[in-house]
Amino acid sequence: MRNTKSNRIGIAGTLFFHIGIILLLFFLGFHTPLPLPEEEGILINFGNNNQGKGIGYPTPAKSKNQTKPNSSSVKSISKQESKTKSSEQSPKEKITTQSTEEAPVLPSAKEIAKQNSAKDKARKVKAEQDRITKIQKEKQQQLELKRQQEEEIERKRLADIEIKRKKEAERQAKINAINNKAKNIFGRGKDSNSSQGKTFPSGNQGAPNGSNTSNKYEGNGLGNNGYSYDLKGRNSLSIPKPNYNLQESGKVVVEIKVDKNGKVVNARPGMPGSTTSNSTLYEAARKAALKAIFNSDSNAPAYQKGTITYHFQLD
Repeated sequence: MRNTKSNRIGIAGTLFFHIGIILLLFFLGFHTPLPLPEEEGILINFGNNNQGKGIGYPTPAKSKNQTKPNSSSVKSISKQESKTKSSEQSPKEKITTQSTEEAPVLPSAKEIAKQNSAKDKARKVKAEQDRITKIQKEKQQQLELKRQQEEEIERKRLADIEIKRKKEAERQAKINAINNKAKNIFGRGKDSNSSQGKTFPSGNQGAPNGSNTSNKYEGNGLGNNGYSYDLKGRNSLSIPKPNYNLQESGKVVVEIKVDKNGKVVNARPGMPGSTTSNSTLYEAARKAALKAIFNSDSNAPAYQKGTITYHFQLD
């Protein structure tokens, strides 16, 4: 039994061993490798000279009837043979040939990456420049639009002021015309009303120590036929009369600015309360107001505002 079992094991082992060898040969040796290997050859040098030739050509066999050549023909033949020999033995020009072409030099991976990086950087710089240019252009457009809007608003404001001024001038002209007609008809009389009717009870409007002939209800000045002023806490030392030559009536209120020494440093006519818009009367009132002098006051503001009212009447 032991011999039989060992024989079986030996047979089985031998079969598996041979089957394994056959499989290895089948997978590793019995197939054509792809791609096929290129064909190879051996370089052969065939030479480039005539060393293999002989010195002369064989002479044909002499016939019986052939005559002996003369000496001149022999000399010519020998000369031709010497020329042929010298030409054959002279070295030929060496011809240089090339059987292969040089392949183009391709850039390395590092150079390609460097070129791509430079292109990306240039593209980013251009994009940033385009963005900045676009932003600046939009800002300029917005500034121009804002400037145009401001100019339009200012133009409308000036137009409204001019319209109001013209309407006020027309209204004042009508009032002056009516007053002139009334004065020419009735003369220069006094108002017989016993009450001015702005406050309660009835009576003359104004301060208790004021004049009943004045139409100014506030201030320190008196009179209806000259001037009056309003400058809180200050007294007038000199208020010159306006110098004008014009048959025009009306009241001009001048805003004045007085320093601590009592000198008028600025005057602006045509303030609220004026009853005329005549430019000649305005200029006469302004010049007269600049010559006015008030008492000095060290406790007063650096520049104190007040008003001087000039009454212009027909002569």
